[in-house]
Amino acid sequence: MNDKDYQLLTEQYTPMIHHLLKKLSIYKNKEEFLQIGLISIWEAWQNYKEDKGKFHSYLYMYMRGRFLDELKRRSKEEQQTVYPEEAFWETAGSHMLTLDEHYIQTLCSTLTAKEAKWVTYFSIQQLTIAEIAAKEHVSKSAVKAWKKGAVEKLRKILAQQM
Repeated sequence: MNDKDYQLLTEQYTPMIHHLLKKLSIYKNKEEFLQIGLISIWEAWQNYKEDKGKFHSYLYMYMRGRFLDELKRRSKEEQQTVYPEEAFWETAGSHMLTLDEHYIQTLCSTLTAKEAKWVTYFSIQQLTIAEIAAKEHVSKSAVKAWKKGAVEKLRKILAQQM
């Protein structure tokens, strides 16, 4: 294929690129995906075999596949990348949790032992009622009673502090 043929193909199929960008909701890095679309026109033309159907249909599926592959690759890359801000907040969060634990333990000094267990399990270890019940070998309703008592007492304490 010479340059003139490729130029005619790109003029003819550029609207297809924009259609697929819109259909696949690609709004970030649009220029990069436009380039991928132009490259896929050239690659599809190189690999096209007339006995397989119309070029238009072949190009559409080929380009769509390239866009989806690129979206998957970028998504996987984002999931594997930890940004410095995230690392900072993870570290800072662990220090803040220590302060919170100390404050929570202070608040628990006014509660019964079972109510304090619920507060500790719920707020620090982030366990559900069912998990707490299983860990303490009691019923869910018993844990709910601990919760009810703790919440009532903590509301009063916090209201006095404000």
